[in-house]
Amino acid sequence: MLNFFEDQDYKELIQSLRHASLKISGGLEENSTEIIDEIKRVLNQFSTLKYAIDQSIIVAVTNASGQILYVNDKFCEISKYNRKELIGKTHKIINSGYHDQSFIKQMWDTIKRGEIWEGNIKNKAKDGMYYWVKTTIVPFCDDDNKPYMYIALRTDITAGKENEEKLVNALKNDFNLVVSSMHNFVFKVTKNHAGHFVYQFGEGKLAQQLGLETHLVYQKTPKELFSNRIASLLEENYEKAYTGQTVTYTYSYRNHHILTTLSPVYENGKITNIIGCSNDISELHRAKEEVEFLAYHDTLTNLPNRRKLIEDINQLIEKKQKFAFLLLDLDQFKNINDSFGHTFGDQLLKTIATRLQQVIGPNDYIYRFAGDEFIVLFPERLDEGVLIKAAEKLLSVFHEKVQFSSTVGLFITGSIGISLFPDHGLDIDQLMKNADFAMYAAKKQRRNAYKIFDQDMMEAKQDYLQIEAYLQTAIENDEFELYFQPKLDLKTNKISGMEALLRWHHPILGNVPPNKFIPIAEETGVIWKIDKWVLKNACIQNKKWAESKMAQQLRVSVNISPIQFSHPDFTEMVKHVLEETGLEPGLLELEITETTVIDNTEECIKNVETLRELGVGVSIDDFGTGYSSLNYLKRFPFDYLKIDQSYVREMFNRKEDMAIVKAIITLAKDLNLKVIAEGVEDSDILECLKDLDCDEIQGYYISRPLSSPDFETMMKLMKRQEELRLLKNTL
Repeated sequence: MLNFFEDQDYKELIQSLRHASLKISGGLEENSTEIIDEIKRVLNQFSTLKYAIDQSIIVAVTNASGQILYVNDKFCEISKYNRKELIGKTHKIINSGYHDQSFIKQMWDTIKRGEIWEGNIKNKAKDGMYYWVKTTIVPFCDDDNKPYMYIALRTDITAGKENEEKLVNALKNDFNLVVSSMHNFVFKVTKNHAGHFVYQFGEGKLAQQLGLETHLVYQKTPKELFSNRIASLLEENYEKAYTGQTVTYTYSYRNHHILTTLSPVYENGKITNIIGCSNDISELHRAKEEVEFLAYHDTLTNLPNRRKLIEDINQLIEKKQKFAFLLLDLDQFKNINDSFGHTFGDQLLKTIATRLQQVIGPNDYIYRFAGDEFIVLFPERLDEGVLIKAAEKLLSVFHEKVQFSSTVGLFITGSIGISLFPDHGLDIDQLMKNADFAMYAAKKQRRNAYKIFDQDMMEAKQDYLQIEAYLQTAIENDEFELYFQPKLDLKTNKISGMEALLRWHHPILGNVPPNKFIPIAEETGVIWKIDKWVLKNACIQNKKWAESKMAQQLRVSVNISPIQFSHPDFTEMVKHVLEETGLEPGLLELEITETTVIDNTEECIKNVETLRELGVGVSIDDFGTGYSSLNYLKRFPFDYLKIDQSYVREMFNRKEDMAIVKAIITLAKDLNLKVIAEGVEDSDILECLKDLDCDEIQGYYISRPLSSPDFETMMKLMKRQEELRLLKNTL
C-alpha cells in the first residue's frame, strides 16, 4: 500500500476538511449540494492521497447527526450503493442488525465526547451480502469540544471473519490444508501437563511473515517466543478464552499491528483448547496514529499541545526573538490522581487550564505540555520585575478551591520554573531542562512559588531525583525506623503517650531528615505507602508495649498527610490496620494539619466523625500556623489541639507569642479540647504552661525522640522509680 500519510500533505487535508465542515455544523440544509461539492473539491485537491485511500481504506464523512456527506470509491464498491443512494442517509442504510443497541450506544457515547472509537462492525450491502470492517471513527471538534463532523476509516476484514468460521468447521477435516493458504495467522493453543499454555501449530501467510510457523512454535510457551510484556498480554487473554469467552485484542509485533480473535473449542462439554485467528491491521493502525499525531490541540483541555509548542518556539528562535519560557507544574498531582481518581484529576486539569487562559496576556502563549505540566511563553518580556508579576498572576489561579462536586473540592498549589532565551538555552530541550531545574527549586522552597534558573539549581535537582529514586524501595529494603517522643501529662506528671516519628537510614545517603524526604514523597505519591507503613508499625509496637505491661497503657499518635486523610477509603484503611494489629482504638491518635481541614472540609468532617466512632483520637497539629479563620474548630469533633512549637519556644522572648499561647489554651478549653504544647525545652516553660492549664507537653526537656528499645528502657526505668517511690511511702 502507498504511504499516503505524509506529514505535511495529510495535515493540509485534515485542515481543509475542517474548514469545509464548518459550513455544515447545522446539518444538511438547502445548500447541501454546495457543501458536498466543497468536501469533494478538498479531497480532489489531494489526488495522490485520494488514490491511495480509495485503493485500500474505506472512507466516510458524516455530520454531527450521522448524515453521510461524503464516501469514497471503496465505500461504494463494498456496499454496492452508489453515491446518490448514500449521500444524505445515515449508516442505517447498511445496518446488518447484527449489533445490539448497547454496542451502538457505546460507539456514539464515545465519539460524542470527542474521543476516537475503534471496533469491528458487521454491515449489509445492497445485494444482501454481509461484510465486516475494522473501523476507526475520528471526531472533529469545535472550540467547545463538541463534534461537528466525523470521519470513519475502515478496512475490510470480511475474509478473516469468514475464515474464522470456516476454521472451526474444518478442524477435523484437513485443517492444516485449509489454513496454510490463508493470509491470516491461525494458531492453536492448549495447556500442557504443567498447566502452561503451549502452541500446537501456527499456519497462514501472516504466520510466515511473523516467524510463527508450526515448526517454530510447536509445544513452546508464549514466554519462549515473545518478550515478557507481550507474553503476559497473550497469557492473560488465553486465560479469558479458557473461561468460555470469545476474546479480541491487539498488540504490536515485528513492525506489524495484529488483531487477534480467540475462540474456545469444546469437547464433551469441556474446553480442550483455543483457536486463534490474527489479522494484520498495520495500515489502519498507522492511519489512526497519523490522525492523532497531526492533531495540534490537547483533547482534554483544548490547549495547544507539545507539537504546537515546538513549532512556535522554533519560529521564535528563527526570528531571533527573545522570550521567557515558564514551566508550571501542579504540586502533588500524582497523589491527587491516586486518591480521588483520574476523573477528578482530569476535571482539575481542565479547570486550571481555563483559569490560566484567563490570566495570560493577548500576546502570550499557553500549552499543555504533558501530564500536569503547562508551558507559558512570554515574548519580549525578559525584565525580572515583569516576569515576577507575570508568575504571581499565573499562581493566583490557585487561590480559589477547585470544586469537583457540591461536597468535594481541593485547594491545590503550583510551582513555576523560568528560563530565558537565549540566556539559558538556544533550543527547546535546553530551555525545558533549565526551567525544570528552576521548577524543582521552587518546589523545594515552598508551595505556590516560582524561580528563575541559575546554575546552582542543577545540583539541587540531582539531589531531588536521587532521593526520589531511593524512596521507591526504602520500605522493601527495611530502611525506615520509628522513633517515639514521649508526652507528659501535666496533671499526673506521668507519661501519657508518645508521637511516632519516622527516620530514614539509607546505606548511601546516611540519615535523611524527614523535612528533606517527606515533601518529595508527597510530590511523587510514595507518601501513601509510607503513611500506611508508619501507621501499621506504630500500632504493632504499641500493641506489644500494651501487652508487656511495662507501664500504663499509652496513646501513640501518628501524623497523617493531607492527601491520605482526604482519601475516601482512609477510615477503612485505619479500621483494617487496627483489626490486623489488634490495637485498642483508644490507644491510637491521628494528627492532621490545619491545611488538611481547610482543603476538603466536608470530607474531613466525615472522616473525623467516623474515626471518633471507632474510638480513635484526632488532634489538630501545628495549630496557629495555618489559616486565620477558626470557624472550622467548632465544626470538627477534635480531641486534642497541639500548639506549634514556634510559639512555645519564644513565650518568654516575645510577648506576642505568650499572648497567642494563652489565647489558644483558653479557646481550646471553651471548646472542650485538650491542649498539647510542642517544643518544651526548659523547666520555666513547663511551669508556665502548667499555670496556664495546659494538659500535656512534648519536647526535649522531657525527652528527645527515642528508638523503640531506648523508649522501652526509659519506661521501665520510670516504672521502677515509681515502684520505689510507692514502697518508700509505705515504709
